[in-house]
Amino acid sequence: MSSSSRRKLKKTLEKLFKSGWQSWSTTAHSWLKFPRYNFAPSLSVPVFPKKIKLEPKNKKPAYGWCSWYLHGTNINEEKILTQAHWMVKNPHRRKLPLEYLLIDDGWNLWGDWLSADKQKFPQGLKSTATKIKKLDLKTGVWIAPFLVDPKSRLAHEHPEWLVRQNGRLVEGHNFSHLDRFLAHKKWLLDIRKKVVRQYLEDSLKYLVQDCGFDLLKLDFLYAIYFNPHLKIGEADRFLRNYLAKIKKTYPQIYTIACGCPLIPAAGVVDSMRIGPDTKIISPVFGFLDRPFFNRWYLTSQVLPTVAKKLWTKKLWHVDPDAFLCRRSLGFSHRQLLKFQKLIQRGAGNIFLGDDLTRLSSWRIKKYLLPLFIER
Repeated sequence: MSSSSRRKLKKTLEKLFKSGWQSWSTTAHSWLKFPRYNFAPSLSVPVFPKKIKLEPKNKKPAYGWCSWYLHGTNINEEKILTQAHWMVKNPHRRKLPLEYLLIDDGWNLWGDWLSADKQKFPQGLKSTATKIKKLDLKTGVWIAPFLVDPKSRLAHEHPEWLVRQNGRLVEGHNFSHLDRFLAHKKWLLDIRKKVVRQYLEDSLKYLVQDCGFDLLKLDFLYAIYFNPHLKIGEADRFLRNYLAKIKKTYPQIYTIACGCPLIPAAGVVDSMRIGPDTKIISPVFGFLDRPFFNRWYLTSQVLPTVAKKLWTKKLWHVDPDAFLCRRSLGFSHRQLLKFQKLIQRGAGNIFLGDDLTRLSSWRIKKYLLPLFIER
């Protein structure tokens, strides 16, 4: 790489740093540092990879449907297949080129990545993925590789795999400094341990080779930065090597990085989330699920963050999160058109999150079809 190319690359990475630390961050610095996961635990200046190669995007963006904003964690095979059948039989198929069906959070407890919840997927994830593929659709699955639910089998069988400080388990979600008083905890896997790293590899092998998924949505990747025993440079190197190995081992798989520190992921992921969730779905903050709050959140948090990071499409396919337009959410016509235009400008991933079987033909034509015009 020439000296001029290195300078240009450094400027790009510096600009990336100023866009915010990770996918959901709105700024690089804030004295409040809330929510905690928006900010690196100890980062005042950017840490750039010593060796970095920004390869051209050789895969097309992903278009599909995501289960999260309709069902949350309350998913099962029947609900997933209902949307899959609509995707292939709907009268707008040619103008609504949805390829992927993404099974988001809820297919099992966090940490138990080697099997699915038998009550939700009685014959396992492979069976569900196979049924989706028979409909001529591609399959995607969500995973938060570094986090563990306290009720998971992994937490009970391998407590020694979890990060501890002064004898106490370390919270991995890191919404605030009060996390230890909240009921919905997520423990942190200790990636310093060889057995843990092997488990992470086995989990991906299960999802890609055994189940046959075509897309991986890798979420909460910032979590390892809150391991008190890791320096930020060590976390950077691990994350970059982790993502690079996925790309090398499974070159056919489309990857979406989410909740991901931006700089370490440059050049090693296919796409990057560039904003927070379109709307808040949480067992802790469920009381906020009201039209007036949805409108405020979309305007003040989602749209400005997506707009600020839209330029990063030069590095990866941008993922602005799922587009939602069902009437019950309370989004205004003006808001939906603004979100629609941002997605068009980004020319990246497009995922829908409404119940497609119940969405009116008018809303499909007014809000969904224009997303795919001139693609």
